[in-house]
Amino acid sequence: MMRPSDAVNDAGNSAGLPAWLATFIQDAERENETLSENGATHAVAARVALLNRLRASAKEYLDTEVTVEEAAALLGRHPETIRRAVRNGSLPDGRAKARGNIRIRRGALEKLAAPRRGTYDPIADAQDIAQRRSK
Repeated sequence: MMRPSDAVNDAGNSAGLPAWLATFIQDAERENETLSENGATHAVAARVALLNRLRASAKEYLDTEVTVEEAAALLGRHPETIRRAVRNGSLPDGRAKARGNIRIRRGALEKLAAPRRGTYDPIADAQDIAQRRSK
């Protein structure tokens, strides 16, 4: 008989997943323990398989890389905001070459998806862009 804890050990932990999804999976695994204690082994096996597929699909989705333009569209931000986040280290850059196109792991975008603090200052943004172009 497969115990829910065995499935957790086989599938690994939920590291790298968004907190809300990791919590959902942990709650479902606790429910599996209750089902297992009540003798619903077939239900537990089906739920374990489903949770493993969910975990694998989520990791695959979050590990895909997107371009600056795609990231900007996903977040509703300007592409320069994304480039600036890469330059200042807020977003990791997945470029193979230093001069190549910026590639950003979709899972890393969660850092910028949080609500903005403060107001947007277009003058400061324009000055920042002009200063970088003059270098």
